[in-house]
Amino acid sequence: MQLTASAEVRRALDEAAWRAFGEWVEQLRVRSGLQVGEVAEQAGVSRVWLQEIRKGGRGVPGGWRLPNPKDEALVRLARALNVSPEEMLARAGRRTGGAPVGRADADAASSDAAVRIQELEQQVRQQERELAELRRLLEEREERASGR
Repeated sequence: MQLTASAEVRRALDEAAWRAFGEWVEQLRVRSGLQVGEVAEQAGVSRVWLQEIRKGGRGVPGGWRLPNPKDEALVRLARALNVSPEEMLARAGRRTGGAPVGRADADAASSDAAVRIQELEQQVRQQERELAELRRLLEEREERASGR
C-alpha cells in the first residue's frame, strides 16, 4: 500500500511522537529505579507491551507498527511510574475533545478528562481486586496440592 505525501508526513510525525513518548516512559522507569520486568508487573502488562511502548512501536514485516495502548493500561503504567494518569494520557495523545479554544472549552475538556480518568481508575481498582482474588485462590490451590 502506497501512502500519499501527506499521509507519509503524518505517519512520520506519529512515529516521532510515539518515540518521544517512549523515551519519556523510559526516563520515568530509570528514575524510579525499577527494572523493566518490575514496571511491567506493577502495571499489569507484559514485558513485550512495555518494550513496544518504550521503543515507540515495533518492527513488523514491511515496516514499523505504532503502539495502540488501551487507556486502562496507560493508567496502570502511570501508577507504576508514579506520575498522574492525566499526564500519562495527555502525553500519549489521549486528550478528550481536541485542543480547547477558550476558557469554557478548557473547563469542559478538563471536566470530561476528569470523569474519564475516574472511570478508568475505577476499572483498574476492580481489576486489581479480581487479580488479588485470583492470586488468593491460586495460593489456596497450591497449599492443598502440597498438603500443607
